Amino acid sequence: MRADQWRLVLLQVFNLLLMAVAVVVAAVGTDRATAHYLGLPSRAAGPEGWLQPGIFGALVALAGGLGVLVLGIVAFRRMARGELYAPLFTALGWALLWLPLTMALTLLFPSGQFTPFAATAVCMAGIVLSLAVLGSKKPR
Repeated sequence: MRADQWRLVLLQVFNLLLMAVAVVVAAVGTDRATAHYLGLPSRAAGPEGWLQPGIFGALVALAGGLGVLVLGIVAFRRMARGELYAPLFTALGWALLWLPLTMALTLLFPSGQFTPFAATAVCMAGIVLSLAVLGSKKPR
């Protein structure tokens, strides 16, 4: 396999990873929003409950996860056609995923102090890796 084909396959893996993370974020947002609207007890009870994003964070995670999922699908389709600037859609998806991922991680781990740092590290890695293949040409 040539180097440009290898980059194309690698970017498609990044696109699939972006879509998988977006689906998980949307699922967390759906779960927390449903729990809020049904009146189920929140996991954020305790002395740090005021730091929790609540229903706003759940709706941001849900809407952001679905929006990034759409961007991931667009990036996947454009890379399948071999468009040169398709990695920009992947980079944009990772950049837009930061806030919903932060909200989802905060909803999952209410007492986690390092959840924003974990979300930042994941999104930065996705942006850097997708931009690393930006200069690749489509395979002929």
